[in-house]
Amino acid sequence: MKKVLNIVLILSIKLLCFSCSDDVLDKQPLGLISDESVWQDENLVNLKLNEVYKESLFLLNTGNKGFNAGLDGNMAGEFKNYAGWQAPVKAATGVIDQTGNPARVLQYWGYSTLRDMNTIIFNLENISELDEDFKADKIAETRFLRAYLFFQMVKRYGGVPIITTPQSLNDSAEELFVSRNTEQEVYDFIISETDAISKVLPPNPSQGRPSKWAALALKSRAALYAGSIGEYGSIQLDGILGINNPEKYWQIAYQASKEIINESEHVLFTKYTDKVKNFQQLFIEEEDNPEIIFSEAYDATLNSHNWSFIAIPQPFDSGWASNFFVFYDIVELFDFADGTSGKVDRNSIDGKEIDADVFFGTRDPRFIASIFYPGSAWMGSNVYFHDNTINANDAPEDWENRAPAKNRNLSNGTGLLVRKRIDESEIHPDAGADDTDYIVFRLGEIYLNLAEAAFHLPGKQSEALTAINTIRNRAGMPERKELTMENIQQERRVELFAEDQAYWDLRRWRIAKQVLDGVALKGLKYTYNGTTGKYKLEIRRGESTGSRVFQDRHYYLPLTVSRTNDNPNLKENPGYE
Repeated sequence: MKKVLNIVLILSIKLLCFSCSDDVLDKQPLGLISDESVWQDENLVNLKLNEVYKESLFLLNTGNKGFNAGLDGNMAGEFKNYAGWQAPVKAATGVIDQTGNPARVLQYWGYSTLRDMNTIIFNLENISELDEDFKADKIAETRFLRAYLFFQMVKRYGGVPIITTPQSLNDSAEELFVSRNTEQEVYDFIISETDAISKVLPPNPSQGRPSKWAALALKSRAALYAGSIGEYGSIQLDGILGINNPEKYWQIAYQASKEIINESEHVLFTKYTDKVKNFQQLFIEEEDNPEIIFSEAYDATLNSHNWSFIAIPQPFDSGWASNFFVFYDIVELFDFADGTSGKVDRNSIDGKEIDADVFFGTRDPRFIASIFYPGSAWMGSNVYFHDNTINANDAPEDWENRAPAKNRNLSNGTGLLVRKRIDESEIHPDAGADDTDYIVFRLGEIYLNLAEAAFHLPGKQSEALTAINTIRNRAGMPERKELTMENIQQERRVELFAEDQAYWDLRRWRIAKQVLDGVALKGLKYTYNGTTGKYKLEIRRGESTGSRVFQDRHYYLPLTVSRTNDNPNLKENPGYE
């Protein structure tokens, strides 16, 4: 049986507080899981660790389930949720202030979960008399989750307090009211931890559990972030924010990526000769998928989600549908299959008729596999978005003059929908029944990490180009002859579209302000011509509100006034004081 057990330990204990708001680091009492007998029984230890996995579902999938599932895509301007009342839309289009609003759904301050992790590690190291190999395995698993927890926090806030032992309410104020470690210290901690546990974790664990290669994948990603922040950011807040010596981190990311590619059994998913089907199924087929390094495991009976239920277009739904509308600006990132730029002169198409099979259907196969457009083949039929039909008598038999209402929604729609990660074999998917695993690390990303790191290292540009072309070859796209940082960024945004990475990439490259600030992202409106079989395309406003805002201070999220009030030793990030 796959999937992490979803065992809930109901532990409701009111915390002793130092103020009327949350405790300094959301701690739970040390006695919470201190029963010595737990640590002498392998089954009970596994139950404790399973509970941490459950808590970490928020961690690994950044909490993006249900109507929050599009949060990172919204923030990056990839797509938007159907309605303005959904939290990701508010988060993406507002000014983040010192309270964290309107992007509080983007916050992750994981010290309660961290305390549970530290307790498991402490008790296995100091109390348990179980088999040494068993303890080593469980400690390594927990350290992996802990390292990922710190990565989720450091990419949001920069430097955060590094705590590796369980805190007690009996600790001194000095021990409780901790100060922030520097951003560089947190990245160094993550890299050190992943390096150490990669020597302990098995190369081929059960599904949903971390492996040696998952640890190195986290090392690769974390070092890549540190390198780019050092390359493009600056030292701030007395060294709490910023990275020195970026070349060191480029080298670490390069080495970790090379080790995975050259020494692991992971290879790119190439099961199908049809490039569109191959890329589509990469995210659906879980058994014997050699590209998946680590995934968050789901089970329809114990722990499921709603991605297909809310993302699938009408009329293939069983209730909610058409929730993630893609902006036309993202379409322009996907080049045509012959290698020509996907960014055409907008004046040449606005108000003109286009052949959807040509304008959309001859683009990068990853576009066709990732985004629904007018006429997209789906479940033996097609997906439509047109608002009206002219010359309807000449239209194909059984042609509907207007597309289903949610697909063509002119108040909130963009004429395009996210297709990635929807299982085409699931007809009319039910709510809460999606058991498709969420891929956290896959080999495609590792090639991209290698390319970006190598590009920044002396004498390794040819390796960077080879890595990029490996990804393009798998997709059926022509090879690049030369490489620029802009090419690397584009390839990453295309390959990893709708995989919850674009927002963090834009921030670490320090181009989010350029890409998002003051930008009014666009949508499309279509009128079908029954005589020509083409669509009159109109470029229209895609945002439900006005232009987006991304301020310089948004490269780091606020710790928030509630946390800094609770702990005066936590310095707030610049611009939020």
